[in-house]
Amino acid sequence: MAEKNRAFINVDELVPQVTVEQVAAYYGVPLPELKRIGEETRTRCFLNCGKTQETGDRALAIQEGHPARQWQCHQYGCGKSGNLVGLMDLLKPGENMGGRPRGDRFKQIAADLRAIVDGLPAIDSTRLKPVAVPAAKPPARNVPLAASDNERARGLVDLDTKFITDPALMPPAAASYFRRRPFLSSEVCKNWRVGYLPRNVGGDDKSGGTMRGKTVYGYKDEEGNVLTWFGRDPEFEEKHRRWKATDRSEREPEKFHFVKGFHRGLELFGQNGRDRLAKPDYREKLKEFGLVVVEGPNDVIALDCLGVPAVAMCSNMVTDEQAEKLVTWSEKFADGVITLMLDCDPEGENGARQALWKLAQRCKVRLAWSSEMHGGRFKGRQPETLTSEELPTLSASMRKHE
Repeated sequence: MAEKNRAFINVDELVPQVTVEQVAAYYGVPLPELKRIGEETRTRCFLNCGKTQETGDRALAIQEGHPARQWQCHQYGCGKSGNLVGLMDLLKPGENMGGRPRGDRFKQIAADLRAIVDGLPAIDSTRLKPVAVPAAKPPARNVPLAASDNERARGLVDLDTKFITDPALMPPAAASYFRRRPFLSSEVCKNWRVGYLPRNVGGDDKSGGTMRGKTVYGYKDEEGNVLTWFGRDPEFEEKHRRWKATDRSEREPEKFHFVKGFHRGLELFGQNGRDRLAKPDYREKLKEFGLVVVEGPNDVIALDCLGVPAVAMCSNMVTDEQAEKLVTWSEKFADGVITLMLDCDPEGENGARQALWKLAQRCKVRLAWSSEMHGGRFKGRQPETLTSEELPTLSASMRKHE
C-alpha cells in the first residue's frame, strides 16, 4: 500500500506550479514570441496539433493566471482547447492523443510534471529515438474535385444537387440559420453553390458524410472549379453556449468543418469572382471601397448582394500565399488599395493588425471599421449584417483616409 501511495502523482496539485515556459524548456521546444495581455498570453501556435500551415502570431491564447493553464486556439476553423496536461500531450515527443492524453500517455505526462516541479533535468534529446528525416515534400496545392485521383472525391463535384435551400424544408436549427440571413435566398444559394445538406436523403447515399447536417459551401478555384466543400454547423451557437457553461475540459464545438488535406491558406473564398471584379458595375465600387477583405463566406455573399466585391480568408489571419493574391488583385482591379473589414470584435481586430502589418509593406491598406471608429457604431458587428443604408457611412470614412 505504501508503495502504491508513493507512485501516485496528484496532477491537479502539480499543474498550478508549472508554467508553459518550463514545459517548453523541458521538452526542448523553442517558443515563438509571447505577447502578454493581462493574465492572457497570445502567441503563434507551437503545438504538434496537425496544422498544415503557420498560424497568426496571436492565434494561441493561454490563461497564465488560471490554475489549470487553460488555452484555446483562435485560428479560424481550429478551436482546439484544453489545459496544461493537454498542451504537454501536444509537445511531448512520441505519438500524441490530440490533447486528451489517457492511459500510459497520461501517466508519462504526470511523471514529467513531477520532474519539472522537482527541478530534474530536461529531456536529453540525444537519448530520444532517432527520427528519420522525411524527404522534401512538393509544394502544397489544391486540386479540383473533378481532377482528383480519389474516385469518391470526384463523385462529390455535384454534391449541391442534394442541398436544401428552402428553410421550410429544413430542421429548426438550419431553418433559423437561413432565416437570420435573408441574403441566402434560393437563387443566391444556387449561384454560390450553398445549401443545407440533410443528414439523410434516403437509401444508401452517404456522400458528403462529414458535411451532413451542416450548411455547406462550395470553395471554388479561380476558374470556378469546385476545390472542396466545407460545412458550418447551424447548431454551433447553442452547442457553444452549453460548452461555455461547463468547466471547458471538453473540446470546444467546431464551427466550420474543412475536409482534411485541403490547404485553406492557399485560397480565398470568392476568388472565382476574379472575372466579376472586372465587370463595369463593380469598377466604381472597387474605386470607392478598394478590394475588400473579410473573414467568412457569408460576409462575401452578403456584400456581393449589396454590390460590393469582396473575398474572404476563411480565417482571421492572412497567410503569405493569400497576401500575394490580394496584392496582385488590388493592383489589377482596385488601384492597389486593400480594405480590411474583418469582424469588428477582439479576434477580428487582432487579425486585422496581423494583416495590416503583412499587407501594408506592399500596398495601400485601409480599415473599414473598428470598435472605436464611427463612434463605436459597428462594434461587435460582422460584414454579413451590413445594410445598404450603412454603406455610405463606411465609404465616406474611407475617402477621408485616401
